[in-house]
Amino acid sequence: METHPNNNNNLNLNIDNIRAIKVLGKGAMGTVFLAHDIDSDPDGNYPFALKVVEKSLLKTKHNDAERRARWEMTVLASINHHPFLPTLLGSFEAHDLLGWAVPFCSGGDLNVLRYNQNDAVFSSSAIKFYLAEIVCALEHLHSMGIAYRDLKPENVLVQGSGHVTLTDFDLSRKLSIRKKKQPAVGFGSSDSGSTNTFREFKPLPPTPPPPQRRNHLTRILTYGSGLDSGLRKAKSARVSPRRASFAGGKRSNSFVGTEEYVSPEVVRGEGHEFGVDWWALGILAYEMLYGRTPFKGKNRKETFRNVLMVRPEFVGQRTSLIDLIDKLLEKDPSKRLGHFRGRRRLKSMIFLEG
Repeated sequence: METHPNNNNNLNLNIDNIRAIKVLGKGAMGTVFLAHDIDSDPDGNYPFALKVVEKSLLKTKHNDAERRARWEMTVLASINHHPFLPTLLGSFEAHDLLGWAVPFCSGGDLNVLRYNQNDAVFSSSAIKFYLAEIVCALEHLHSMGIAYRDLKPENVLVQGSGHVTLTDFDLSRKLSIRKKKQPAVGFGSSDSGSTNTFREFKPLPPTPPPPQRRNHLTRILTYGSGLDSGLRKAKSARVSPRRASFAGGKRSNSFVGTEEYVSPEVVRGEGHEFGVDWWALGILAYEMLYGRTPFKGKNRKETFRNVLMVRPEFVGQRTSLIDLIDKLLEKDPSKRLGHFRGRRRLKSMIFLEG
């Protein structure tokens, strides 16, 4: 991950010192800017990704949107310098805005990177390289009791070093780490109710500014640019079938999660545990290999029917990578690769056969 001079968790950002360089993307709950601190980094040599949300939009669009935003900050604040997960650089809260900063990943995301490959697909060796790092990130989240629930190419960012970083944790959920199988939880909005094992994220209490400073974002983040329009267009919404995160694109009202990546147990309404992430890893690997997802139909209903009823189609010689994907796309979560002790087998298939 790109080095930043203030790479310490939970620093309070001074909103008066923040200047935006450009818009990186528009997401479910706000706009992501490439920004820098004019006090500690006046030349912008160490920019960071700044996610800014307007509280007025959070309250009018979805009742749980503000909770999801704060939950994402809680997760980020609880990650302690993992090589494939983002670190919270700092945060701020004003009467009208909520924002937080994470290291900027200059390599874009896996979706952009895939389209830059020959035939818009990755080689098997490249796929296993990325899968190995994603598995490490997911396993760390699971050890924290977090189901990620939003794995897809647009949410896998590429650092300048070529390594990956997962992003967007507002749809993640805290689960109990069980040694014995118990009823799974439903696939609703993020639930931060059982976060007592986390370092609680507490931004500074908002203080109403004087009248001449009411429009924080226009004055601060539009410094020499027209970035205010970028924020005005940001919509607080559920995840769309496909969208970009921290790299461009918009979200629209849709099923919670990305429909092409939703697991069979979620479609059936049976609830889910950490296995939803291993299923999504299989979908991701398939898309990286073939340039498309395996169950996409003409509409959502057909897509979900395919998820439940259709086996993935593999083309070409049966390889260790195809075997890996096939085992990840097991429709029975109790038999899926990665389930409980199967995590060791999953890692061995990637690391030893890569």
